[in-house]
Amino acid sequence: MDRDSRIPPPYEEIPQTPGAKLAPGNVEESDRHLLPVPSPSPSLAGTKLDDSNYDEFRRLSISPSPCPSPIPMGRLPRNGTELHGDATPSRWQVFWARNKPAALVALSQFFGALMNLSARLVELEGSGMHPVQVLLMRQFMTACCCSTYMWWSKTPDFPFGKKEIRWLLWLRGLSGYWGIYGVWYSMMYLPLADATVITFLAPGVAGFICWFALREPFTRIEQLATLVALLGVVLIARPTSLFSHSGEEQDPSTTGPPEAGIPGADHEATSEERLVAVGVALVGVLGAAGAFTTLRTIGKRAHPLISVNYFGVISTILSTLFLIFAPILDVAQPGLRWVNPSTAKQWLLLLPLGILGFIMQYLLTSGLGADKSNRANAMVYTHMLFAASFDRWVFGHRMGLMSGAGCTLILGSAIGVVLIKKSPPPKVPADDVERRGNLVGEAEGSPMLLPDSGTSEEMRISR
Repeated sequence: MDRDSRIPPPYEEIPQTPGAKLAPGNVEESDRHLLPVPSPSPSLAGTKLDDSNYDEFRRLSISPSPCPSPIPMGRLPRNGTELHGDATPSRWQVFWARNKPAALVALSQFFGALMNLSARLVELEGSGMHPVQVLLMRQFMTACCCSTYMWWSKTPDFPFGKKEIRWLLWLRGLSGYWGIYGVWYSMMYLPLADATVITFLAPGVAGFICWFALREPFTRIEQLATLVALLGVVLIARPTSLFSHSGEEQDPSTTGPPEAGIPGADHEATSEERLVAVGVALVGVLGAAGAFTTLRTIGKRAHPLISVNYFGVISTILSTLFLIFAPILDVAQPGLRWVNPSTAKQWLLLLPLGILGFIMQYLLTSGLGADKSNRANAMVYTHMLFAASFDRWVFGHRMGLMSGAGCTLILGSAIGVVLIKKSPPPKVPADDVERRGNLVGEAEGSPMLLPDSGTSEEMRISR
């Protein structure tokens, strides 16, 4: 073959200006110049390479771009707005997107404080209502709603869950019952803020239980914060042996328990009643910590609604048994008995308990699930602000100096642990050796000091 026959025609035959349009024939001719077309084989000598065969050949050709368009990124936009959407987000939209998880958690605590406020008003309204009966009515509604929804949505493993974790689900229901009972019982004798702040001991106690039972880390900072919080509980309890001169002497004839066995709204708790209420609240802390531990052990092996349903069903069963057998055995009488709601106000306070609890759980789950930092966790402690506000504006109670100091110690230690605690480092695949070395180097400061088969965790242990 002659050498000149392999040289393509001069490039002057192809339009060079950007605005020039190529005719179909010129496009095909230019493609023949840019793409080397192999010579036809002897078997195809008599065939003609038409446009359809040529287009099929182009589609089968190897190209660095997966886009069939001659422009790799597609057609250029007519103006600059198409690149960024119809409009740029406003400052409010940016602020909401950044702080939405924390706002949802704070809003959930507002509904949780409303639920506790309704429960306390029901307990102290009129002749009073024992917390066991309030729990029965609230948890019965919760169990009915959860069971109906899971039956309708055909939730997997409904209603009992997987066989290997049923004992954990029962333990979660039992511990959760005593957790909420401790709070609602203490609200009869303690202000709403004092009864609420004691519950913030639960994360520290849960950390100790997880360290003892599950061998999870329980740092020195968390241990110190738990001890400081316990000191705050002592200041709130104000036992007579330690604070005999901190307040005025009360007349037992005017401050003793009422005939109904349940204190009224104007009842001033004695030192003994206050100490018993704090003790029951601490039992509630143990129950809440047990619920946290069992939920952490269960993990994702059970649907969240199955766990909530166990909590509601077990609470309903226990409350019913207590209300039946307590009068027969003459236990905690005459307070622990069934009382029919006598006024419309009591019904209006009882019915929203289940709704407020459901809204609180939904907002709390949504906020914590969407947050990757500790800001949303810190918003849990806004519950204390709402409780103190309700104490001031609903019950007319002002926090004393000792209670304020105790609340400050508990809140400060709990918030400090949340803010100081660092998030775990991202998990790196085992085959990503280069990135794993970079992460280890950032953790230790000098990756070359690590042994070939060691990790930063092994070096910290060896130190």
